Amino acid sequence: MTGKLNLIGYVRVSTLKQLEGHSLDNQTEVIENYCKAKNYNLKRIYKDKGISAFKDRPEFNAAMKELSENENIHGVVVNDLTRFGRSTVDLLTNIATIKEKGKTFISLKESIDLSDKMGRLLLTVLSAIAEYERDIIKERMESGKEYAKIHGTKSGKPMHRPPKNIDWEKVMFYREKGISWTKIAEIVGTTPPTLIKHARMKGLIE
Repeated sequence: MTGKLNLIGYVRVSTLKQLEGHSLDNQTEVIENYCKAKNYNLKRIYKDKGISAFKDRPEFNAAMKELSENENIHGVVVNDLTRFGRSTVDLLTNIATIKEKGKTFISLKESIDLSDKMGRLLLTVLSAIAEYERDIIKERMESGKEYAKIHGTKSGKPMHRPPKNIDWEKVMFYREKGISWTKIAEIVGTTPPTLIKHARMKGLIE
C-alpha cells in the first residue's frame, strides 16, 4: 500500500504514574512525527488513559470500529505492539481483523508495516511465536489434567505439590496428648488444613 494514506493512531497507558510521566504525549508525538515524515494523513488518535490491556478499552474498540466501517481510513499506527494486544495471540487476532478489511497496521518500535514485505515477514515470525504460545498453554493444561488424575481430583486446575510423607503414628500420638492440629502441622512440616484433610482421607478422623 503506497501513496497518501489516511491513518488513525492508537495510544494507551495503564497507570496514573505513566500519565504523570506524559507517556501518552510521548506516544502521540512519535506517531505524529512519523506520519508527517511519511506524508501520511493522520486523521485522529484514539487514547485510552489509565487502562490496562486486560480491561475494557473503549478507545481501542472505537478505533477498531472505525477501521471496520470507515472506507476512507486505510490503517492504524501504534507506537509499539504492547499497546495493541493483551497477548501475542490477541495481537495477531486484532491485526488479522484489520488485514481482512484490506487495511494496514504499523508499529513503529518494531518497524512493522504491513504495506511492505519486511513488515509482513515480521508478522509471520509473530504468528510462529503465537503458535508456540498456544502449544505451551495446551501442554500445561494437559499436564494439569494428568496431575489431577494421579492425585485423585477431577479438575485440571493448578495444584500445590503433594504433601511430603507424614509420620501418622507421630501425628496420632500428639493428638492423643491433646496437642492442637496447628502445632502438630508445624512439627511435621505441613499446614493444618492439609494435615486434617489427609487424616480424614486415611480414616483417622471423621
